[in-house]
Amino acid sequence: MNLTVSRSPLRLLVFALLAVPAILLAVDMTISNKWVRAPETTDVVVGQTTDESGEMVDITNQVLTDTGRAERRRDILFGGALFLGGVAALGWAFRELARPTFFLVADDTGLVVRVDGVRQPPRRFEWASIAELRSGLISEDGIDVPVLSIRFFDSADVPHLPAGATSVPPWLHLHADEWDQPAHQVAALLDLKVPASQRSEEAT
Repeated sequence: MNLTVSRSPLRLLVFALLAVPAILLAVDMTISNKWVRAPETTDVVVGQTTDESGEMVDITNQVLTDTGRAERRRDILFGGALFLGGVAALGWAFRELARPTFFLVADDTGLVVRVDGVRQPPRRFEWASIAELRSGLISEDGIDVPVLSIRFFDSADVPHLPAGATSVPPWLHLHADEWDQPAHQVAALLDLKVPASQRSEEAT
């Protein structure tokens, strides 16, 4: 039985939901100004006309003040960055939902793990190189992160600077906080794939 672990769809939906208000706020900052205060303006007389009573009245236009022009530049800068970030996050979330990027794939011959970033090919580890699998928590910047911990027979098999993981030879701790399956369930399933001869060898 093969096992594939990808990014949690729920987490992707949260990214998408956060991206939508960011895009709407960016549009409001740069165009509509319904929620974000519009840049400061002043009334400037640009002509005159006659009203219904025959009196001359001024025609005015709202013109940005010096402060207003600075505010407008700020709104365009931050609004543009917010819009691009929101569109990028939304596009990434929907792309991942349509074509998930796997973190881990297990088959009868070994384990394939993406620990060198998405732009690099994943690494394959044969079951014969793995001594132990377990789940747990490690502290990252004061936050407990769920992990799938893999202990190798040879410390040289442990990636030096892994992405989405912590290297403590002979252990490799894969961060599982974004996974679509809990680390303890994955550990239980993968442990069945470790040859019994290796487990008995470790026990002696």
